[in-house]
Amino acid sequence: MFLTEEEQKAYIKENYPEVTDSRINDNYWDIYCPKCKVVRGFDVVERGYTSQGTSSIHGIDFEAPRTIYFHCPVCRTYKMWILFSFSDKVEIGGKTKSVQKFYKVTSIPGEGLEEIDELPKEPPTLRTAYRQAIRAMDANAHVAAAAMFRRALQVITRDILGVPPSNLATELKATVGMEYNGVKITKSFADNAYIVKEAGNQGAHPDRDPDLLEFTQQDAEDLQKIFMELVSDLFVVPEAIKNARENFLKRRKIQHK
Repeated sequence: MFLTEEEQKAYIKENYPEVTDSRINDNYWDIYCPKCKVVRGFDVVERGYTSQGTSSIHGIDFEAPRTIYFHCPVCRTYKMWILFSFSDKVEIGGKTKSVQKFYKVTSIPGEGLEEIDELPKEPPTLRTAYRQAIRAMDANAHVAAAAMFRRALQVITRDILGVPPSNLATELKATVGMEYNGVKITKSFADNAYIVKEAGNQGAHPDRDPDLLEFTQQDAEDLQKIFMELVSDLFVVPEAIKNARENFLKRRKIQHK
């Protein structure tokens, strides 16, 4: 519970990511489009506050969160952000100025790509772990995201690649040279997987190194990119090649031998 507006602002700053840099103006924001797989200017199609102002018995009316609808101008998909916005003092050119800042509470749907069609449907724990990692990132729970990326990696090694259960580092070494989906797993795959494993371990069991005590939003985003590279090598690229081959054979009316 908050006693003052300053307590509310301090809580928002500490717990929600600032997205001020994404704002171009009142009508456009630079946002990543998961469907187009590119950052572009989204149209602001609607703005509104989540509550109406009231005259409470205490005479206090705090700034309410606002909901903004964003529309991709190319694929026509849309999303919603729930934001807090308030003025803050910053130093610009040696002078203190008041600047409007924006903090994202959540995105509907989530910011990350929650579903990857090429991921195996069995076991379902892989998709569940990945989905929870993305949702944790959206909730600003970066340590939880790291733990779930690690969990997804372990599902891949044990349940999909069939490596005998051991500690994860040993399992990853055992994957080198294996084949899945016609792809031979290389040391590069194992090295990237090791990074995901170590990051997950750091989140769950932080050491005394002051540089490693905080797991930031940037850390979580970079870890997601590394994990996506693993998934791409193992599932996405082989499926894309297979689909391209099947489509070509169908178009050219070439029969399988």
